[in-house]
Amino acid sequence: MQPLGPGFRFVDRQTEIRAAAEAPHGAGLHVRVVDRFDNAGNRPLRSMEVRLPDGPTFGPQNLRVTIDGREVMPQRASDTDRRLMRAPFDPVWEQHQPREIVTEWDLMPESAGRGTVAASPLAFYIADETALPLWQAPSGVFVKGGPNPMDASLTVVAPPDFRVLAPGQPLKPGAVGNLVARRFKIRPSEDFLPYVVAGRYLEQKIRGPQGEVSFWTLQPLDRQQAQNAAARLASSLRNYTDFFGPASKSKTALFIVEGPDDLPAEFSEAGDAGGASFPGGALLDRRALAQGVANESILELAEYELARTWFGWRVRPRPEAQILMGRGMGLFGLIVAAEGRGPDERHRMVALLLDRYDESRRIATDRQLPEPPVGYSRAERISTGYRAALFFVALEDLCGRDNLRAAFQQIVRARAGDEVADEELRAAVEAASQRDLAEMFRTWLNRPGIPDDFRARYRTPPSTPGRQLHRFRRIA
Repeated sequence: MQPLGPGFRFVDRQTEIRAAAEAPHGAGLHVRVVDRFDNAGNRPLRSMEVRLPDGPTFGPQNLRVTIDGREVMPQRASDTDRRLMRAPFDPVWEQHQPREIVTEWDLMPESAGRGTVAASPLAFYIADETALPLWQAPSGVFVKGGPNPMDASLTVVAPPDFRVLAPGQPLKPGAVGNLVARRFKIRPSEDFLPYVVAGRYLEQKIRGPQGEVSFWTLQPLDRQQAQNAAARLASSLRNYTDFFGPASKSKTALFIVEGPDDLPAEFSEAGDAGGASFPGGALLDRRALAQGVANESILELAEYELARTWFGWRVRPRPEAQILMGRGMGLFGLIVAAEGRGPDERHRMVALLLDRYDESRRIATDRQLPEPPVGYSRAERISTGYRAALFFVALEDLCGRDNLRAAFQQIVRARAGDEVADEELRAAVEAASQRDLAEMFRTWLNRPGIPDDFRARYRTPPSTPGRQLHRFRRIA
């Protein structure tokens, strides 16, 4: 078959993540990515565009890009997306020819970001779906290419006493000096994007009727607290799988891991407990563990992060859809989890989030759900994120739980590994419900505020003697 447009075939990606011993206090990581391509298009290519790791969460240093062994200087490709760069080819990349592009850099975690990268002498992790280069298909019609390789592997180089979590099938480890290289074979069509969680952790496994939960902590964890938390979180994970569909073709284990540093409480009070997500798990900081893993607010924090397994890792929200399909979906996950504990719990959680939305609007009004390239303030993301979660509730009320469930499962199946936004969401829900949702999407996505009929349904939560939900004060 002859190609009809420009493009490439992403043949293979080999990633190595190594604890950087030369970094100050051992608090850095070195990342090396080897990508191999074939020009599978109908013409030579003079360049490729790539989204390189960048942003407030972590600072790449000593960035170096080589193409077939020759170092190149990436060029800025967008005035609005600072991560989008262009890698030039000299000579041009002819049809049917291979190219090998090596990108390497040092990651120095910074405290101001989402908390998806951290490193210390005791542990490190990279739990960010945008932490590796994302190659972009060329512009035009009938183009080929994209960020997902046909084959991939991951090597994690760490001290021999570190426990390591990563996607894919473990291969035989090897020695690298006094470190151990743990290797993983990744099937991009089935496994999650590369991530790593590693450290000198104590492991405590709790087995229950809903499944097994593993706690990795730097200090011993109270057994009763762990059992209580495991029962709740295993049930929540089961509810997510039932509602959103399987997150992967292989069985997803559930891990709760202590982060080596304080994680940012980005949408809460300074000093509050923070968390981050990785596929099938949640990172919680020492402040969360000090409150107790069975504390209601900490359980909700973990449930929020677990929901990002589906919308964040399995499918990736586009940059403009991070509030709707990322933060809003994470908060909607709290409602899905609560629904499994009883019908009154769903109503109560919705009323709670509505209350938090109203409180957040006193600080900053909410904005349209698709975020513009210039971005929103921290306070605007809070109020807008709460409205995003309530939008999914309104969508469920209008279309029915079974139809919304079918739509989400279709998105997870069809868009696994790809980016999504409100267009894919609307198409899936309209197909499942046989409804025209144009007016509802215009109202909720573009206009601040909550419709009066929605408020009337959820203004007062049902009362249950002796039961009061703690307020979840953070979104990501």
